[in-house]
Amino acid sequence: MLRSILSARSFRTQQWSRMLATDAKAAPAITPDPTPVVQKSGGGFFQRVSSFIVGAGLTALASQYYIYQELVAGNEIILKKQKTLEQRLTKLEKN
Repeated sequence: MLRSILSARSFRTQQWSRMLATDAKAAPAITPDPTPVVQKSGGGFFQRVSSFIVGAGLTALASQYYIYQELVAGNEIILKKQKTLEQRLTKLEKN
């Protein structure tokens, strides 16, 4: 009987002490992997300049195409107006 009381008492104290104690143990020190050698990322100066030139050239070509289309459409409109004006003048001169 004494053993049962002692064992129950020790169980209670262990349980109670576990409730109060933190279970946190000292975490093992994690050493980060050594950083790999960082290689030069991206292009060099010449590659950046050549990329800029190619981009600017393509943009200039696209802009030139759209400007040309606008000029052609504008010239057609002006020619139509010119023809209608000439037709009106010829009608007025005949009268």
